[in-house]
Amino acid sequence: MRIRQWMVKGDDAMTLSRRDAIRRIGGTGLAVVTGSVLALSLESPALAAQSNWRWCHLCEGLWFNGHTFKGACAGNGGGSHHSDGSGNYSLLFAADAGTGQTNWRYCHLCEGLWFNGHMFKGACPGNGNLSHHSDGSGDYKIESASVGGGQSNWRYCHLCEGMWFNGHAFKGACPGNGGGSHQSDESGNYQLRQV
Repeated sequence: MRIRQWMVKGDDAMTLSRRDAIRRIGGTGLAVVTGSVLALSLESPALAAQSNWRWCHLCEGLWFNGHTFKGACAGNGGGSHHSDGSGNYSLLFAADAGTGQTNWRYCHLCEGLWFNGHMFKGACPGNGNLSHHSDGSGDYKIESASVGGGQSNWRYCHLCEGMWFNGHAFKGACPGNGGGSHQSDESGNYQLRQV
């Protein structure tokens, strides 16, 4: 669900996700919108994990399955990701309680999760293997496997900056490696929680 928020200056509109709108208005404690009425009164900001993240068996990557567009997969020649055999994973936002590494972003071109903590912005199969884009993304937090309580063996690939699953003999299809294997040599062991 998307909420259109009309800005004070002119008729320019900004589209926010429901969660982002609630977070923004949650910080003020009260929101009133006329026309299509939305009125909320919150004592504290709404903090909740985002579900609908999936593992793709073709590229081993983590991708968001909450849109009609199913992303661009390096293991499918740039075609759609596949969620066959995947659990429904939930990601924390940076502001949510708990520990973890922040600076993870969603890329709207490939629907994948990638790390935005380096100057190099990765290799995106939805952008001709050029940089990922963080437009419209939240700041996600990924837990270390040492925390426990989730599925471990998730890794960061320094060639594409993506999050991928290292629990199979097949090491995925990395757009930063010409479709060859993802690399885990610069990665910690991360965990994801299933809904």
